[in-house]
Amino acid sequence: MADESYERSAAQLLRITVRREPTAVLVVVEGEVDMSTVGRLRATVDEAFREAAGRAVIVDLTAVTYLGSHGLAALAEAASKAEGRREPLRVVVDDTRPVVRPMEITGLAEVLALYHSVDDALGSRDEDE
Repeated sequence: MADESYERSAAQLLRITVRREPTAVLVVVEGEVDMSTVGRLRATVDEAFREAAGRAVIVDLTAVTYLGSHGLAALAEAASKAEGRREPLRVVVDDTRPVVRPMEITGLAEVLALYHSVDDALGSRDEDE
């Protein structure tokens, strides 16, 4: 029973939806990305790469209220996987959101292809080298 309530509370902390676009697979993340929720983010992004088939994977973090070290590590891993597969990973952030500061502090902002809107990320034609 304790495990069920833990899973429920982790599910309440993080909501992830996937939208398939002609040029990308969009992963929309809402809530808190921490130790208890990061597994769902990793699994969803991995599945998005499997589905992408050469299209970009876009991770929209504009509705994230907390991005902990586990979430930062998951994004770094996703960037590494994207580079290895030679498939674009684009991350959408809003300067006023709490995800930008941890990315800047850790240097992750220099590694990821960051965009300020989903429309910008969808419209990008570069290969995110």
